Amino acid sequence: MSSMLFGDAVTLYNHHQKQWFKTVLEGVQWTEKTTKTVDPDGKIHVVPEVGITVPYRDGYTPPEEYAGEGFTFGLDNLDVVVLGDCPEEITGSYAITNLRKDYAAATIYAAQDNTLRPLLKHWQVMAR
Repeated sequence: MSSMLFGDAVTLYNHHQKQWFKTVLEGVQWTEKTTKTVDPDGKIHVVPEVGITVPYRDGYTPPEEYAGEGFTFGLDNLDVVVLGDCPEEITGSYAITNLRKDYAAATIYAAQDNTLRPLLKHWQVMAR
């Protein structure tokens, strides 16, 4: 795969049974966009969003089977992603709220599994 397309790295923080598990995924594509909407009262809402394309690699575990090994893109446990190789570990002294203050951390809200395609097997992850 082209390093031009997949030259980014992300740090994924998976939450499982009150613990955070960190995984750095290299060779991904990170894109940012802003979605603007107007509510019925005329108020404008601007929401930054992140799209991450993760080419297939070993180590993925489906969310329902995740137990702290490998990585997953869970939707119900509010997994968090940060652009780059983030040095922080989520511990008792450094909480996820600290990570959100110190880095542009985004919460995963959607993931699409495209690993059964014949070409470019990947996951498409959306976060905000």
